Amino acid sequence: MSATKQSSVTDDEQRLDAIWAQRYGVLNKAWVQVRYQRRRQRFFDLLDKLTKSITVVLGASLMGRFFVEWLPWLATAITSLGLLALVFGYSDRKQLHKEIAEQAAKLVASIELVPTNGLSYEMNAKWASEYAQLVAKSPPPLKSLTLVCEDEQAVSEGHKHHVELPIWIKRIFMHFF
Repeated sequence: MSATKQSSVTDDEQRLDAIWAQRYGVLNKAWVQVRYQRRRQRFFDLLDKLTKSITVVLGASLMGRFFVEWLPWLATAITSLGLLALVFGYSDRKQLHKEIAEQAAKLVASIELVPTNGLSYEMNAKWASEYAQLVAKSPPPLKSLTLVCEDEQAVSEGHKHHVELPIWIKRIFMHFF
């Protein structure tokens, strides 16, 4: 093989490696977004259901004669729970995270749809742009939750201990800070 052909093969391999690395980067970030947004969706769904359940239980307890002396406290608790749900809008936030997760999953699907021989810098630029638009719509991320999602994605790809997890106390409160 001549030096020109060998150089050309090496350049093509390097080009394909660079394109593949860019594709992998966007794909990995999109998968982390899917995991992150689904976890936020599940968290706000749980908060919404929990708030509604406690409100109904406290409201039902007002019917009994046994709770007459607790009436002011029960009424305060019911009002406070209703106020939390109203102010924080759990169901609205759940819906937002659901929509963003669906968009991230569509991005993953569009990346996976393109075969290796169809990869190009232009395709990677398109996907990177779509990812940037997705992140622009997202609420500010929570660092500990993001690290947990990155670790889950790394483990799913066979890269254990690729991401250092936050300490246990931060993982407990990862949906708040």
